[in-house]
Amino acid sequence: MTQAFESLNYGLVLIYGVLLSVDFAGGYTNRKQKWLTGFIIVTVLLIQIVCGLVFGLTFTKKIYPFISHLPLILILIIGFKKKPGIAVVSVLTAYFCCQLPRWVASVAEFAFHTRMAFLLVYTVCIIIFYSVLRRYFTNSAHSAMAYSRRGLFLFGGLPLFYYLFDYVTTVYSDMLYQGIKMIAEFLPAAMALFYVLFIVMYHKEVQKRNQIELDNTMLSMQLEQASNDIQSAKASQEIARIYRHDLRHHLSLLYSFAESGNLEKIKNYLLQEQKELDETTPSIFCENNTANLVISSFHNKAKKVGVSFIVEAKLPIKLEIADTEFCSILSNGSENAINAASRIEDKSLRIIRVSCSMNRNKLLIMIQNAYTGEIQIKDDIPISTQEHHGFGCRSIVAIAKKRNGFAAFEAGGNIFTLRVVLPMGE
Repeated sequence: MTQAFESLNYGLVLIYGVLLSVDFAGGYTNRKQKWLTGFIIVTVLLIQIVCGLVFGLTFTKKIYPFISHLPLILILIIGFKKKPGIAVVSVLTAYFCCQLPRWVASVAEFAFHTRMAFLLVYTVCIIIFYSVLRRYFTNSAHSAMAYSRRGLFLFGGLPLFYYLFDYVTTVYSDMLYQGIKMIAEFLPAAMALFYVLFIVMYHKEVQKRNQIELDNTMLSMQLEQASNDIQSAKASQEIARIYRHDLRHHLSLLYSFAESGNLEKIKNYLLQEQKELDETTPSIFCENNTANLVISSFHNKAKKVGVSFIVEAKLPIKLEIADTEFCSILSNGSENAINAASRIEDKSLRIIRVSCSMNRNKLLIMIQNAYTGEIQIKDDIPISTQEHHGFGCRSIVAIAKKRNGFAAFEAGGNIFTLRVVLPMGE
């Protein structure tokens, strides 16, 4: 009876370990992978039986990593298309989790002083622990492993250490059972060390993730603002169309002023209409309507604060980039340039140059402006000394990275330069 339960547990442990390894690695995606899981279980079990009969149980335990764990890792890499790091850590974590039912079974054996108690409890616990881990732990574990390389190292460090410790002290030797104090104390000390490292690295990961979430939030806000700016510019363009449509009414009124000989009213009326048209009609810098709307808006803003806004734009009618992203780059770059140039006391130096063009299916944007004082650059991005400022440059960098391009900021000789290169198309 005992021998039958020994054999049953031997097979259950293998199934438990293989299924957990697959779940930790991300689970199944098709029927073929389910067949591969069954194949590896049957194959490894047959290999273990043959090795046990031919070489004996002791030797089979020593080569267990090569006849069980290594084939499982290869199946996860080749058959399940998992990354090697994910495959290795998944198998190590599954091995680590085998200790849970074993410990509960050891408590039962200690309480009842029989091997049968160990085997019965072990059989039940394997089923219970697998169900609990699969429902509450495996998905979270896979997310932690797949999040980043640091996360993979963080998650896999302790299972790797336990794996090596267990084989060195219990399989390839019996140091753990000899009562050597140094060996007995080593495992708790090592786990404490891993705990300290885990807390430090986890804290850095949380900070990094929070920063990414903050950047994404700010980028969303910038894109939303860019969308609003485009809509406002289009609204101004529509107003200009209405003015042109109502031109006959204006001419009629002017004719009545002329008939009455009131030249002063004609002059004032024309000046007022000219001013309103200038404020609402976008200038034409290139064939692209979005570029004209955005550049016109900042051209007028620069004019109001006494800044020369020189534009050279050669863009096609359609660009393979979202209007909101394109607007966000131009708006943030132009707004920063106007703010910097407007602080210069010498009005003759208040100059901004904007260049937009296409070259080899890449969108090239360059904005140059004069400035005074010092510009601090950290991690290749200018930093603002004002609270709640400095997100514009980070938004430009985020959009450039998103589109596999780059954004560069240079400051020297009292000239600040922003260069953006964005690949168009796929």
